[in-house]
Amino acid sequence: MTRSITMLLAGGAAAAALALTGCSAGMNSQTADQVAAVPGFSWTVPGPNGGNVALRDAMVAYAGPTGYAQGATAPLQLRLFNDTEQPITLDKFESNDAAGVKLASAADLKPSPSPAAQSPSPSVTTSPKAAGSPSPKVSASPEPDASPSPATAAPAKLTIPVGGYLELTPASGQFLALTGLKQPVVNGEGVHLKLTFSNGVVIETPPGTVVPIAPPATMPSRLPPSPPPTRAGEEGTGH
Repeated sequence: MTRSITMLLAGGAAAAALALTGCSAGMNSQTADQVAAVPGFSWTVPGPNGGNVALRDAMVAYAGPTGYAQGATAPLQLRLFNDTEQPITLDKFESNDAAGVKLASAADLKPSPSPAAQSPSPSVTTSPKAAGSPSPKVSASPEPDASPSPATAAPAKLTIPVGGYLELTPASGQFLALTGLKQPVVNGEGVHLKLTFSNGVVIETPPGTVVPIAPPATMPSRLPPSPPPTRAGEEGTGH
């Protein structure tokens, strides 16, 4: 009797250990279905002399439920990290989905004011000339030379210090913007992006991957559920 109880307890312990092993090594573990909490595109590329250059949380700014129309300008929001031994600069930015990519500022987000209606110039009334008096000759004053237009200032270098980062978002005051989208970009889609740095590092969205449109800052409120329809004969019934 004692031997039977001992064998029963040993068998139960072995079964419990086997069950625990199966749970820890199973395909449906707690981490199997976890995904990144950040919805943007992120990529890391090793530097030529060690370290990494990283792009984090790159997204196209949310523009509303309809997305962006063809030919529109789409602001980007992203962050760049320099984990190498030398400061680097972002030298070139381009996209296959736009006519160009420019370094923009907060002023580019403001709508252009509509030109004011031109007011008609007041008519000049000429006083009648005295009979026989010669009209005075108007001496033409020499026109001043056109002042040369100021030279366009070169864009500031986008330098990332050693161990530092660069924030390019509309909220930071400077950001990258895709100009002249070649086709509409709706929510759920995205754009191609290629960044080239002074140390030769290139960060580009791989085939089949895009910089997505950001989700809205606040989710739209849902309508309250409507009550189920009342069937005929159910009103006024009791139990």
